[in-house]
Amino acid sequence: MFQNITYGSTTTTSAMDVCQVREHSAWVIDGSDPLFPTHISDAPSDGEWLVRELNLYLKSNLMRPYASICDILYQGLADIHKEYLKLPKAKTLCDLEMPSACIAVVRMRHDRLFYYVLGSCELVVTFHDGSARRIIDLRLQELDARLLEIAQDLRQKERMPLFRARNFMDHLLVENRVRRNIEGGYFVLGEDQEAVKQGFIGSFPAQDVKSITMICHGFSQYFNCAKVVRNLDQYLIEQRAPEFVEVYESLLAKKKANHELARYMQEKLSGPSTIVSFDVQAMPKLTKR
Repeated sequence: MFQNITYGSTTTTSAMDVCQVREHSAWVIDGSDPLFPTHISDAPSDGEWLVRELNLYLKSNLMRPYASICDILYQGLADIHKEYLKLPKAKTLCDLEMPSACIAVVRMRHDRLFYYVLGSCELVVTFHDGSARRIIDLRLQELDARLLEIAQDLRQKERMPLFRARNFMDHLLVENRVRRNIEGGYFVLGEDQEAVKQGFIGSFPAQDVKSITMICHGFSQYFNCAKVVRNLDQYLIEQRAPEFVEVYESLLAKKKANHELARYMQEKLSGPSTIVSFDVQAMPKLTKR
């Protein structure tokens, strides 16, 4: 079971995150409003509506027997999207006008601890032998890190003027976020239940696990960071600025993911976070007489 729970947060009151720890399951959800702003729900924002619905669904369904975390989330996203489509004007929206969420989930089943992570939530598992394992999805951050390296190369190797290099990078921060739930991009929970299949999944023997820390890394602040918001209108006016996008596409595949730079960029751009930690008490194994 999960016990000795502690919470910590540096987020603002406007943060769209939630943490839940129950006897044999726990999760953190970090939501965001759409890239292209809309507000059609009864919640203060559509990102908060999605987080609320996901939280309620997991409370009722996460411990269902004979279904994996992935299967439960898959069905949950389908059910929640059906409810979203009942909201006024929902059927007229495109995918980038719908809210997103990142998630980390753990649950104890029999003698194993199962986990699922998608998006910029993080899971830190500490073991009794003193080792630890971190599970985090940095696909969006890695796109931004490769963009930074590409912009630097264009500046240094191709002699691109500084103002052009900055314009290139600021514009393509938006382009990176448009790569939501597509091959070669990044994946988050939202209207497309197929994205659930892109999560990081696994399990550990429960008796090996000492404690767990789950972190929301401020997805909304990162997804809709100041540079993205500032350049969104220009991005639309230029209709994805083909000359920028073509250069970026040709260079992106040549740049390998830089995990350390991706972590640095996430911490620099998102900042606020919510953390929950708890100990794991495995059930003793029954012995045969």
